[in-house]
Amino acid sequence: VSSGKINPGLLFGFCVWGNGDEEPTKEVGCAATGATTNSHLVALGIDVIMTALVAVFYFLDKNPKKENFSYFIYYIAFGFIILAHGILHAWIGSPSPPGIDCYSADTSKYERLGYVLFAAFSFFLALIILSFGFQFGVPSILGSGLFAFVVVQITQNAGGGNEYFLPGLFCVVHPLSCFTGLFANSTEGKAMFSETVGRLFVITTLVGICELAACDDWFKSIGGHFYYDLTLHSAIVAALPYFTFPGSKKKRI
Repeated sequence: VSSGKINPGLLFGFCVWGNGDEEPTKEVGCAATGATTNSHLVALGIDVIMTALVAVFYFLDKNPKKENFSYFIYYIAFGFIILAHGILHAWIGSPSPPGIDCYSADTSKYERLGYVLFAAFSFFLALIILSFGFQFGVPSILGSGLFAFVVVQITQNAGGGNEYFLPGLFCVVHPLSCFTGLFANSTEGKAMFSETVGRLFVITTLVGICELAACDDWFKSIGGHFYYDLTLHSAIVAALPYFTFPGSKKKRI
């Protein structure tokens, strides 16, 4: 996609559907098509619902360790990942200003700050994943720093300028999550990366491939990017301690 061999009609790496009179494009964005909603705003709604579910399952959790901050932080981290994703969609999919109306040809005013925020988000995302699998410590911090560096380098050197900064992130975070799931050495990590989570993550990866390769062919016509959020965050919710830790569904004695 980034080399131009496939031209699927992506906007900043997303397959964007809108309910307007015409399809969203780089030339007109989303609002000018008469659309009242689009794939980004639908994804935002899904992310808000999924974040609310994280809170619901925390209150339903019956694990005796629930009151410990080290246990509570699992729910905070999962909720942060989902909600931060949704906030990004709100910014990209909202009319300009304050959003960028699905696409902006001039990214120079966002570029410096954008890469700082992008690197920081990539670092914390990797740190959460690695800490769950291998516990928080110096190796996880160093690994997260390396991960953020690799993601930024891939993004800056991908074809199409800054257009594929988010696919660049997810092309690396998917293998990182798979690596963590396969080699997790902490009890919590082994529990969280369950068979159900793995299956949902495989579906998410297939959805991402369809989005990148077949947007104009058929993926856009069925709603576009929001399927990625739906499947990805279903996997994250399925990894919550409520579903994966022993005693979380049992009544306290």
